[in-house]
Amino acid sequence: MSWAPLRDTPRSALGRLLSTPARNLLRERLYTTGPFVALGLVLLLLWGIVAWFSIVYPRQLEAEYQRELGAQTLSAATQAESVLRDAESNLRTVDLWLLTRGQRDPLSDASLIQLAETLRDSSRGLVDVMLGTPDGQLYRLPAQPGRPFSVQAQADFVGLLASAESEGLVLGAPLRLREGGRYYLPLAMRMSAPTGPLSLVVAVVDLDRLAALLQPYVRPDDGALALLRGDGLGLLRIPRLDGYMGRQLFAEMPERRAALSAASGALVTSGAATDGHSRLARFETLPHFNVKLILAQGLDAALGHHAKQRRLVLLLSSGITGVALLITLALTRMQRQRRERDATLLASSDASPLGLFRCDAKGRLTYANDTYLRLHGLTATQQAWGWLEMLPEDQRDEARTQWQESIARGDAVNVTRQMRRPDGQLRLFTVRTAPLRIAGRVVGAAGTLDDVTEREAQRRAESTLSAIFDGTPDYVCRFDPQGHLLYLNPAGRQRLGLAAEASLQGMDYQRFFMDSRPSFMDTIPEEALERGHWLGRSCLLDAQGLEVPVASTLLIHRDARGQVETVSVLLRDISAQVQAQRERERSEAMLKAVAEAATTMISVLDLEERFLFFNRAFAEHFHIDRREDWLGRPVHELLGEAGYEQSRPLIQAALAGGTAKTEKVYRDNQATPIIIELDYAPLRRDSGEIAGTIGIGRDITEIKQEQTRLRKASQTDPLTQLLNRSGFAQRAEEQLAQARQHNHLLTLLYLDLDRFKPVNDQYGHPVGDALLKAVAGRLRHTLRPQDLVARLGGDEFAVLLPALPAAGDAAVVAAKLVRAIAQSFHIDKQQISVGVSVGYCVAAGGSADLDRMVALADAKLYEAKRAGRGVYRGEVLDDDDDSARAG
Repeated sequence: MSWAPLRDTPRSALGRLLSTPARNLLRERLYTTGPFVALGLVLLLLWGIVAWFSIVYPRQLEAEYQRELGAQTLSAATQAESVLRDAESNLRTVDLWLLTRGQRDPLSDASLIQLAETLRDSSRGLVDVMLGTPDGQLYRLPAQPGRPFSVQAQADFVGLLASAESEGLVLGAPLRLREGGRYYLPLAMRMSAPTGPLSLVVAVVDLDRLAALLQPYVRPDDGALALLRGDGLGLLRIPRLDGYMGRQLFAEMPERRAALSAASGALVTSGAATDGHSRLARFETLPHFNVKLILAQGLDAALGHHAKQRRLVLLLSSGITGVALLITLALTRMQRQRRERDATLLASSDASPLGLFRCDAKGRLTYANDTYLRLHGLTATQQAWGWLEMLPEDQRDEARTQWQESIARGDAVNVTRQMRRPDGQLRLFTVRTAPLRIAGRVVGAAGTLDDVTEREAQRRAESTLSAIFDGTPDYVCRFDPQGHLLYLNPAGRQRLGLAAEASLQGMDYQRFFMDSRPSFMDTIPEEALERGHWLGRSCLLDAQGLEVPVASTLLIHRDARGQVETVSVLLRDISAQVQAQRERERSEAMLKAVAEAATTMISVLDLEERFLFFNRAFAEHFHIDRREDWLGRPVHELLGEAGYEQSRPLIQAALAGGTAKTEKVYRDNQATPIIIELDYAPLRRDSGEIAGTIGIGRDITEIKQEQTRLRKASQTDPLTQLLNRSGFAQRAEEQLAQARQHNHLLTLLYLDLDRFKPVNDQYGHPVGDALLKAVAGRLRHTLRPQDLVARLGGDEFAVLLPALPAAGDAAVVAAKLVRAIAQSFHIDKQQISVGVSVGYCVAAGGSADLDRMVALADAKLYEAKRAGRGVYRGEVLDDDDDSARAG
């Protein structure tokens, strides 16, 4: 590009652009963009207010309403829980009365009837208490003998209490005691001391009265209140909705189970399961009864007024925005032509591959195109003196002075200088300038900037490459398309017996290579001609005519027309590698033979978890007839989904560079499972890089069976097949760890048979042993499956009860055990009666200490013995001060 027009036409558009001071350019920019910026800020402020009113403000309204609704929900939950706790208290009061004053006919007992009337009055008619039979016959006190007040054989609480695993209180589905009568909510439990056919105590809560009690919490505008059992069973809804009570909502809407999984929270209901109205809702959990109370309010009632205001605001804002856009369009059309003219001039400058710049008479840059800024790594704000920052600090003042003096004198500058860009790159620049004169006076200079870093690096690389070729031990040669040798490096000359200064004239490819086809191009592989390069192996003939195995690299060099110009060949002597490869193949053959003869299962996988190898033992285990059918296939196809999921973590660990071990159980259509010990380790190349995994499997079935037999024998009492002292201690420590983790109650009971020694003296030790077996069986039958039972020695037994619902339940269990052992035993046609004394200790998991519990339970056992035997005594450890409370 010539700069002569700039001198001849100083008033041209580009000249005006380059000579405009920075402040004028800024003023021009403000004039051009100012109206649009102001209008944009107004619209941004307007729509910011609209966004706040449409998004943030409704959320604030909803949050405030949620807080109010949450307080009401907590109050309603407290009210409902108090009613249920009254019902539970009435149940336990009647059960305690029956346990302590059990009668043959409690239905006609005057004091029990009086107690029932008192309980009804104390609950304001909300709760009534009844006695029931296992087949669902309910008797209301006072009752007519033989005539139940109601029969509820199909009630779900009857089925739940009939289960042996059911313990404590059961909350049933709503029911009607009379056909067409009111709905009641039943709470039931098994009697501690059943009397004849009566074995259930049932409290029923009048749901109509409960609804009247909770009605003040329900707002009239689409408000609703609901009670749900933990499994999603509908218990109550206000206002009443037909078909809601007894309905399994979680079965219809499984997503509700996750939404209500927390103890309390908020949600938005669509009303799909009820009346179709969307509502904001809060819920609270009555944890003791596993009941959710949900209080809801209609969305329209909460946010309906705001929605109308929001529509009006959006309509007005859209109108204002439309008018503003029309104004913007008019301004844009007015300025488009002037911007296009200026943009054309700037684009021409910025498209130049050279950096263009202009400076004033003081050497300060007033213009720089994009190429100039990009090459320097500068921004537009740094263009004035930014190039000085790329020089070492101690050179900047001198360079600035020299530059200003050259510009002031009007000297042309042609200099090459190495500079460091702000990003740390070291670049080599060539700068050329010419002075700008107006009326014979120097007003500045214009110039070009060129980055010659790559060109200089290429020149140095060629020099370095030549030095590398001269110094490499590999053989480097170059041929023309006819096969004439053009270049041969010193290593190649030495191998072929040529002097360093010997001429290559008349030497061609047939002197060096075994392939001596008439045309040199015929010896070149097709892949090299298509791709321009080729890697492979060949043989070189040395000075004595002996074959030397070499690794070959062919490079095809083409001219501008695509014709082959020269062919470069790089050869490396691989005689040692070939010999090493042969030795490696021999070693691999030996290792493969050893693996085939091994009885352990061996498999090798690649990085994609595909089979590379497996031995005969592996194939026999998985019933593989043709091993070649499985090589290259993924391991998960052989193991199946379940087996692969067990092995995948081990395979991944080995691929990560570690080792992993596990044991797997295979049924394999046999009565006795096969236990395989699996070891996985990484498969590494000579370089240490991981290429796959090696798996080794060993059959350890017999070892595991023997270990299991010995462990079971060491922990079991041989007479009663209960846990012995060692086994009980080990299992108790495991339960203690779980109790500490979940803070469950843990109860330890010590039992000692009363009058057992006379049995041995009177009937002999065989009868005594049979009696101990019978006692062990009765203990198992009385306790839960998860409870631990052990014989500590002689006629002493121990019981550990994990996760009791309440500390008072320990006394109930102790009483059951005393009653169970007090019943007569039939041994060898002999009716033998013994008793049992029980001492127990209860502690929470957070404060439980097994040694202390053993000491307290043992002390309480001796206290029970001294109290007359056939009784129980116990203590409860407090969490705060570890003090004991006697029970």
